[in-house]
Amino acid sequence: MPKVSVIVPVYNVEAYLDQCVNSILTQTLQDIELLLINDASTDRSLELARAYETDPRVKVLDKPHSGLGYTRNYGVEHATGEYLSFVDSDDWIDAGALEALYEAASAQRADLVVFNYVRENLIDGESRVCTLPLEDGISNDEANRLLLAELIGPDAAGGVWRGVEMLGCAWRRLYRREWYLQNRLSYYNEQEIMLEDLPVSIQAHALAQRVLFLEGAYYHYRYNPVSLSTRYRPRKMEMMTECFHVVDTFLKQQGLYDVYGERHLAWLLRSAAHSALVNCFSPHNPAAAKQRRAEVRGILENPLLKEAAASGYLANGSRADRLVLRIIRTGNPAVVYLFYRFYSRMLFRNVRKK
Repeated sequence: MPKVSVIVPVYNVEAYLDQCVNSILTQTLQDIELLLINDASTDRSLELARAYETDPRVKVLDKPHSGLGYTRNYGVEHATGEYLSFVDSDDWIDAGALEALYEAASAQRADLVVFNYVRENLIDGESRVCTLPLEDGISNDEANRLLLAELIGPDAAGGVWRGVEMLGCAWRRLYRREWYLQNRLSYYNEQEIMLEDLPVSIQAHALAQRVLFLEGAYYHYRYNPVSLSTRYRPRKMEMMTECFHVVDTFLKQQGLYDVYGERHLAWLLRSAAHSALVNCFSPHNPAAAKQRRAEVRGILENPLLKEAAASGYLANGSRADRLVLRIIRTGNPAVVYLFYRFYSRMLFRNVRKK
């Protein structure tokens, strides 16, 4: 049995695949398997992946297109390692990453290991280490409680966790495979649910008995601020609401709703609705003003959003929280439309300057 199975979903990444794969095959931990899962790429990605099959640790699996979440699941079905690691095919990892993660995990038989990462900005070439705001001496149990709460929804008073990026990503964790399978963790279809890995991360942190937090930043995330912030996603509020429902159901099943229900409802307002409203004004949204107004109106008519706006949970939050709450609470499509048109223009202008 390999110590670690590394699962890499591959879809049209011929420009980046070599760097990703080489960073895995040159790990100081050699007892690994690498599963390259081709998700019906239309470029040379499959051809490049096949070239690595001369290494006996590499398995290339070709499948019909199903998206990132289902492709990860396909990799898990074929993995045989003691631990699971997910690496996106346009990113890479440090040479000692898997050895450090595996040794820490196996020493305590951890179900889950969380680590930091380096954000590699494609626009300005800046590399920035992104860490978790954990105080020295905090126990793993307490750290896990704090992280789980933040995954579920924002702190009512804001706080240092608000600025943490990529908190729910699959690639920020190492998972014990036996535990992962026993708990039937499975990623969702991102054509139906936005943030398809967020519910899985919430489930993992709620179900894990042993969670470790490592200080090292082992993963290099390729970040394009312009692409991420200006991309238009049709049906965004609808798909974010589906993500809400998945987590909401899980919280109720686990008896966690009384603790986290209001906080999760605040997530629908502060993260889902806010980002969906910004999305309406993406420069890549082909809709005319009339259709954008209808999109704003449709978001405001979401019954769950109305419930979230009626809650006082964010009333004493950060200045940004209070402003978003105040604007959405009006329920007035014209007011919300004008605010988000102005806000989005400022946001996209600032992103382009970075």
